[in-house]
Order: sequence, then C-alpha cells, then structure tokens
Amino acid sequence: MRGNPDPDVLHGFGAVLNGRDPELLRWITESGLAALVADNYAVEAFPAPAAPGPNAVLPLHEHCLFKLGVHLGELWRLTPLAGHLRASGRSRFLLTAPPLNLPGAVGSPVTPVATL
Repeated sequence: MRGNPDPDVLHGFGAVLNGRDPELLRWITESGLAALVADNYAVEAFPAPAAPGPNAVLPLHEHCLFKLGVHLGELWRLTPLAGHLRASGRSRFLLTAPPLNLPGAVGSPVTPVATL
C-alpha cells in the first residue's frame, strides 16, 4: 500500500477463526492440541459474530485459554517450519515457547522453538 495503509482493506485481510462456531470449538476440545498459532495478527475474528444473550467478547479466547488451557499465538513465522516439515515428510514436532516473566501480565511475547 506504499506506506499508506487502507483500514477498510486491512480489516478484511488475513485468515481469522470464528470463535462462535460450535464445530470449531468441538474440534479444538477433541483434538487435544496444546497451542493454536497463526502467522497473522489475529487467531480470532474481532468483533466476534453477534449472538443472543450474554457472551464473551472473544469466545475462542475464552474457550481455549480459560476452559482448556490451550495457548494462543499470533504473528509467528511459520513458513520455514512448514517447509522443513514438508521436506522431511513430518507433521509433528515438540514446541517450546517460554514466556517472559511478567508478574501480573495476561500475555507475553515468546521465543518459540520447534524441535524435530
């Protein structure tokens, strides 16, 4: 955008998940995954689609972080890892991503390491 980003274009740019999708929430629960990360600025769409009654503002965050203990990560550089996994015929790895020690914080930058 040549140094002049268009907010209307950026609002619809990138893949995000619908935190109100019951099938997605069921899959996350049943899959047993430990972390859900994305290479864009948001794992979950904000604002979430409207729903009747009192609801969480970020339902995917509520489901993953508070109900399941599944960590969320955003802005991860996943292309090199995906290429290496594809080239080696693998799909699994050990992820370590220690957070900074920030007492009282609700989130932290991490330094993720994939061990193959």
